[in-house]
Amino acid sequence: MSITEASIQRGVRVGIFMGAGAALVEFIQAYIGLAFFHLLSSDPKMERTIVMVCIPIFFTIGLYYLLKKNSLIPQPSTKAAHAIGFAKGVVLGSFNLLIIPYYVFLGGLLASSGHINLHPDNIAFFAAGVAFGSFLAFYLYARLGVLIRKKSDRLSRYASKIVGLIFIAIAISQAIRYYKEILALGF
Repeated sequence: MSITEASIQRGVRVGIFMGAGAALVEFIQAYIGLAFFHLLSSDPKMERTIVMVCIPIFFTIGLYYLLKKNSLIPQPSTKAAHAIGFAKGVVLGSFNLLIIPYYVFLGGLLASSGHINLHPDNIAFFAAGVAFGSFLAFYLYARLGVLIRKKSDRLSRYASKIVGLIFIAIAISQAIRYYKEILALGF
């Protein structure tokens, strides 16, 4: 959603560069999730810690987008804007720490069913596929931003508010999940 919002406000190229940055981080996160499958899958406390760290991060990002002032006129795309978009993609992708436990689960599921061997070469190919697929999805989000801008000025005016609400909803859902896990453990 952040890529769509960037594409609406700064242009499709900025959104694509932002998607490239986020896809690079997704590669690293997928590799870490599969490479450290045994370590992370045997330590539920580590997963709870990751969830606990993500809650305020998602809430803060959500508030930022909710309170952000929108510019209805897209600003021209420059090389500096592309670099800034790439950096934003890396930063936003880095904040999504919940993806690592997801890849731990997915790696365990695929390994236990014999679909993947958790050898470093296989992990690298899997992570490259994840990054490529993520980039394609992000590319479509960037194109969606252009379509939204063309079709509805009113919707583009509220794009960052929608993004903010999504991040806050994720934070709340993770807080509820964390709270339920703590109650189940008897703390």
